[in-house]
Amino acid sequence: MRPSPQTAASPVEDIVPVDLAPWIAVSGGVELRVMARAHVRLDRLVAEPIAPAPRLIIRFCRRTFPSPEHPGELVGFVIHQPFHLLMQQQAWERETQVMLVRVAANYVRRVDLDLLAEAFRDYTSSAVHRLPMMSVVLMEIYSIIFVPFASSGVSRLQIWLPPEEFALFSQSEGHNNAHFDRGSRPAYAATVEGLKTVVVEEPDSCSICLEDFGMTTPVLAMPCSHLFHAACLKKWLEQSCSCPLCRFSLPQEE
Repeated sequence: MRPSPQTAASPVEDIVPVDLAPWIAVSGGVELRVMARAHVRLDRLVAEPIAPAPRLIIRFCRRTFPSPEHPGELVGFVIHQPFHLLMQQQAWERETQVMLVRVAANYVRRVDLDLLAEAFRDYTSSAVHRLPMMSVVLMEIYSIIFVPFASSGVSRLQIWLPPEEFALFSQSEGHNNAHFDRGSRPAYAATVEGLKTVVVEEPDSCSICLEDFGMTTPVLAMPCSHLFHAACLKKWLEQSCSCPLCRFSLPQEE
């Protein structure tokens, strides 16, 4: 009996997580922080017709501060998109606009929302070029939008990005309205190791991955009292010294 194609092409696979450093974009006082994690297949012997299509999950967290129009709130959105959209420029442009409108249209001026959507697309474009897309099993994009009490009135896109991408994007065409900087340094390692582990006593969730904490789950607490999964927070602080929710800063590496 001849083996089926599935049997003939089923080696043991190794799938590893690959984390991309966060970017920070600001327009009109509204801040967008975005980072990504890809799960990449190392074994490429799996036949293409058998290998499942990659998945794309976008996790948005919107943090608003109290104003006469809106009470302060923290809301999460999980949006599933076809992975192939990342490689289709016009379709992805439309979808990013739709997603950001869904998440923040009633809180952010449209001109600022459009500029932040541009920064979001720049980040995902960077991910596409930095990762072996044919080997990706799952891509998760984590985004936090901070909506201030009042707009600064200046609609100008500013982007802080990692040093390894600074030269590429600061010199690229089509970004004449954007200011680029190198962003913050990682948090001091000894400070991160000194963060307290606490036990969750009431329903809550991690604002990085948006997953709920189980009751009595050990989590890591920032000095500002915000709680996160230990793995999520440590990975974040390897790239940025500030709290993902309130921007409280830990000491930076020199």
